[in-house]
Amino acid sequence: MSPPVTEPVTEIASHRGGAAHWPENSETAFRETAKLAVEQIEFDVQMSADGVPVIFHDTTLDRMTDGSGPLADRTLADLKALSIAGGGGRILTLEEGLDLLAPTHLILRCEVKPGPGMRPYPGLREATLARLSDRGLLGRTVLTSFHLPTLRAARAEAEALGDLIWLVADPIIRLTSPGDVARLAREAGIDHVAPHIAALRDGALAPLRAAGLRVGAFAVLEDDAIAWALAQELTVFTTDRPIAALELRGGGGCPSKR
Repeated sequence: MSPPVTEPVTEIASHRGGAAHWPENSETAFRETAKLAVEQIEFDVQMSADGVPVIFHDTTLDRMTDGSGPLADRTLADLKALSIAGGGGRILTLEEGLDLLAPTHLILRCEVKPGPGMRPYPGLREATLARLSDRGLLGRTVLTSFHLPTLRAARAEAEALGDLIWLVADPIIRLTSPGDVARLAREAGIDHVAPHIAALRDGALAPLRAAGLRVGAFAVLEDDAIAWALAQELTVFTTDRPIAALELRGGGGCPSKR
C-alpha cells in the first residue's frame, strides 16, 4: 500500500518565474515554471505611463530589455515594442500573465512594486486587485510588497486574497528590531512576513516567530541557504533556482496535486 501523499512544510516560490533558468518575468519563465512541482510563482507588477499594469521588476528598462530609461515614462505601446533580454519575448501585461497562469496549478505571488522615488504608483494596487478579481483569482493570490501601507489597504479592499506577505527590507529589520517589525505588522493587520534570508540566519527568525508571525524569506539563492530555509520549516521562500530547491526538498518534476 502506498504511503499517503503529504503537502510540503515549506513551499517554494519560483522567483520572477525562475530567473536563474529563464528570462525573468517572461512568458517562457511562466510556462516552464508551470511544469515544476513548486507551489508558487512570483512576479512583479508596475504601471505604464498610460496606466496599464505590466509584469516587470526593475524601475528602468536597461538591464532586461533593449530599451533604456524609466519604465514609468513609457506607454504600453512603447513597452510592447521592446524585447526582453535572453530571448524572453515581449513584456507581459498583467492580464496576459494572468491568462497564462490561470490554468496552472500555481499560486500567484504578486509583488506590487513601488514607482519612481519608491512612491507607490497611483492606482496600481486597485488595478491589480480588480484584474485578479475579474478572473476569480484573488483566493489563489499571495499579494506581497515592501510597502506596508499597500498591504494594509489591500487587506481592507480584497478580503478574498489568499494571503498577504510583508517583504521586510533589510535596513528596516537591522536598524530597528524583530520586535518592531512584529509590532508594525500587527498594526497593519499582517501576520506573515518575509525578510531577506541573511537577516533570518543572523538571528531574526526566533523572535519573529515568538511574536506569533508566520515567517518566510526572500533571496534564497545558494544551496546552503535553501537547505537552511527547508530545515527551519519556513512557510515559503522565493528562489531564482526552483529546480535546485525542488531537488534539495526531494520533490519531483511534475506539478503537485492541489
